Amino acid sequence: MVRRGIIDTLRRGFDNAIANWQLALIRFVETLIFVFIAIIGVIVAFVPLIVSLGIKLSDVKAPEDLEGVAMTLLDAWMMFVWVFAGALVLMFLFTLVHSFVEAGCASVFVDADRAAGPETGGPRQRYRLFSMRRWLAGAKDGWWKVFWIYNFAWGAGGLVLLIPLIPIAILTYFLREHTGPAVAIGCMGLALVCLFALVVALTTIMWCNRSVTAWAAQRQGIRVALRTGWRAIKSDLGRHVCIALVMIVVSMAISSALSSFTMAGGFGDFHRHVSFSLVTMPIRLLGQVLGAAFSAMVASWYVASYAALAVENQS
Repeated sequence: MVRRGIIDTLRRGFDNAIANWQLALIRFVETLIFVFIAIIGVIVAFVPLIVSLGIKLSDVKAPEDLEGVAMTLLDAWMMFVWVFAGALVLMFLFTLVHSFVEAGCASVFVDADRAAGPETGGPRQRYRLFSMRRWLAGAKDGWWKVFWIYNFAWGAGGLVLLIPLIPIAILTYFLREHTGPAVAIGCMGLALVCLFALVVALTTIMWCNRSVTAWAAQRQGIRVALRTGWRAIKSDLGRHVCIALVMIVVSMAISSALSSFTMAGGFGDFHRHVSFSLVTMPIRLLGQVLGAAFSAMVASWYVASYAALAVENQS
C-alpha cells in the first residue's frame, strides 16, 4: 500500500468531486428541499399556535408587551410539547433522506476512485463515473446502514459530551448558595463545554464521513464500518484531521467572500429604505443560493477525499 501525501489525497478528492459534479447538484437540491420543508414546518406549527392564543405581533410595541407574550406562551407549554415532537419527527425524516443521499454519493465516489487507478497524475475524466442508476443503486443498498452509522456516532458523541457537563452541573448545584463561585464556575464551565462540544462535533463528523466511505468500500455491516472508520482515523490521524481542517478553512473563506458580496443588500435595512431593500433582495438571495451550492461542493470534496483514503487502505 502506497501512502499518498495530503496534497495528493486532496487533489484526488477534488478531481473526483468535480468530475462527478452531479453529486454536488444532488446535495444542493437536498439542501433547498430541507430549507423549504423547514420553513413550511415552522409556519404550520407556530402560526396557528400564535393565532389560537390571540397574539398579534402588531400589538407588540414595548418591552412590557414582549413580557406579556412570553407569559402567554408559557401558559400554553403543552402545545410546545407537540411542536417539539413534530420537530423530532421532521429531524428523523431529514436524517433518513440525508442518509439516502450520502449512501449514493459515497458509493459513486469510492467506485470512481477505484476506476481512476492508483496513479497520482492523470486526466480528471478518469474519475467520471456518475449515473443516476449507479447513484440510486448505492443509495438503496446503504441508506439504512448510513442512517444507523449517523445515529450511533452522534449518540456516542452526545455521551462523551456529558463528561465535562455532569461534574460542572453537580458542582454548580452544591455551590448554589454561594452566588459568586456558582456564577464563576457556571460561566467557565459553559465556555469549557462549548469548546469541548466543538471538538466532539468535528471528531464525530470525521468519524461519520470515514465510516460511510468505509461502508462504501467494503459493503459490510454497520459495526464493521464504524470500527473501520474509527481505526483508520486513529492510525492515520494526521491526514484525516488535515483534510477536515482544509474543508473548514475553505468553507470559511467562501462564506466570508459571499458575505462581502451580499453586504450591499443590508444597507437598505440599515437606512430603513424599504425600496432599496427590495431592489437588493435578489443579490441577497443569490448570495444564499451560491453559499448553498459551494457548501454542497465542499461536502462532496470532503467525502471524495475520505473515499480516496478508504480505497487506498484496500489496495
